[in-house]
Amino acid sequence: MLATRLQRQDVLYLIAIGLWLLLAYGLFTWNFPITDTVESNYTLSAVNMLQHHSYVSPMIYDQYWYDKPIWTYWMLMASFSTFGVSDFTARLPFICCAALNGMMMYYGVRIITQHRTLALWSAILLGTSLEFWYISHAILTDGYLFLFTQGILYFAYLAFNTVRATKVSLQDIKSAKHHIMIAYAFAGLAVLTKGPVGIVLPGLILLAYVFLFQRTKQTVTLLFAPQGWFLFALVALPWYLLMYIYHGMNFIEGFLGLHNVVRATIPEHPEQNWWFLYLVLWPVSLLPWTGLTLYELRYGTRNPWRIYLLTWGLGVFLFYNVMATKYLTYTFLCLIPFVILTAQGYLTTKQHHQASTDYYGGWPILFPGTLFFLIITITLWILGAPQAQDPMNPTAMGLSHFIAILTSGTLLACLPLGYAWLKRQLKLSMLSTALSASILYLLLLILLPPIVDDASTAQLAKTLPLTNTTKVFYYRDYRTSLVYYSKHPVTQILNPHEEASIWSEGKNIMPIATVAETTQAIQTTTDFIICVPRKYKTDFLQTTLSSYVVEAGQVENVIIFKSKY
Repeated sequence: MLATRLQRQDVLYLIAIGLWLLLAYGLFTWNFPITDTVESNYTLSAVNMLQHHSYVSPMIYDQYWYDKPIWTYWMLMASFSTFGVSDFTARLPFICCAALNGMMMYYGVRIITQHRTLALWSAILLGTSLEFWYISHAILTDGYLFLFTQGILYFAYLAFNTVRATKVSLQDIKSAKHHIMIAYAFAGLAVLTKGPVGIVLPGLILLAYVFLFQRTKQTVTLLFAPQGWFLFALVALPWYLLMYIYHGMNFIEGFLGLHNVVRATIPEHPEQNWWFLYLVLWPVSLLPWTGLTLYELRYGTRNPWRIYLLTWGLGVFLFYNVMATKYLTYTFLCLIPFVILTAQGYLTTKQHHQASTDYYGGWPILFPGTLFFLIITITLWILGAPQAQDPMNPTAMGLSHFIAILTSGTLLACLPLGYAWLKRQLKLSMLSTALSASILYLLLLILLPPIVDDASTAQLAKTLPLTNTTKVFYYRDYRTSLVYYSKHPVTQILNPHEEASIWSEGKNIMPIATVAETTQAIQTTTDFIICVPRKYKTDFLQTTLSSYVVEAGQVENVIIFKSKY
């Protein structure tokens, strides 16, 4: 039986990890506007729910919608109710979630492996990995799903491992049932966060693990323990039952039908359904530590814990590859097993380094670390350079300096890495890579807002001359952040060249109008604004709307048209 109690030093490490991630992830996030399309949907929904005192049913644009379960909205509403509505308080629950994820990583690895160094490095590697840094700053459901899935992974293994022996005592069986019930409780929270996938995905992975590697009567009984299912139902089902009582088949068809079954079987964005997406994303998501991951996969020692982690990593990867709709965030859960394996790769490399005169700390750490800095720098050059050269874009001011500062900062971040290489010390290489990544992340938090502005309409909302009677339209695209920042309704003018699909019919919750309907609406008033993305300007001028408007200015990449009369 594995002990789950922590010692005083472990508690201090947990506190240190939590404070580190709160500070490192929280600094300067108040400068980041709410971006479209996903962040603004969650944020506006939470504001809308508070306005209507709707604490059970998600709402947006003053009507109910069933895109995601309730947990993320509860977190946002709790933050807004406590600290007020702002960009920072919108991100605060997710920064806290990042800290909890780092602490959970330490706790889970520590109680399972009884190895404090491995647990500490697992938390450090998680906090400095590229995908975790990106998603943990975003207003998404994935951070909380990551947290609760960690709980499932750890406590299910504790349960299975407790009954692995040939002779199992009654105390061991009691302990295993206790652990599997905790895993089921975490599954209930995952289902409140993301929907049925919160239990379907881990359930399939655990089934595969049990029947492939630990096929005993005790583990099968544990996996289907009635006490676990009861606790799962106690956590997850009340909200779903209330939603069905309040909304009936509209909830079933909208949430379970469109946003789960249809999304799994019909691609939401067919043009982005690249079969190789997750193959490319996997090594990038683990940067700057990818080399250690590969090293562990090649040289690691085979044991039940390693097999269990690989089952999870491969299970998540395969599950989302067969889904019709593909998103960058879907395989985020792969980080849980692979970060732990990466930390184990450090220890494997260290053992090889001590047993040999060669320097094993070189390629697994330093090459991917250098590649990481190059990828970040090149990506931001690509994003920033066109804006810096655009005289019509207000955010261009300072972007040329931004690129220069970023390049200098990248070189600064690489200095500790180069020093470690010269000293040829493995531990120093690890610490230097973590320090370098932290420096670069801090620079990004300071310098990214001008680029992020393009994904938000915060500046546009400040510029628009709105009155209570102004009608606001947005041509073809829709920017929910404009409703959030302006506190004004916005109507989407539908793309005249696009046929309606199951996705457009099911997701167009916002006010919508055709070109003909918009033309009729603006004929009766002169107090209206039409926002047109610059890329659609030519197309817009070919519609009947163009004869009623005059160009009044441009904010970032959006052209503002007003009545010519």
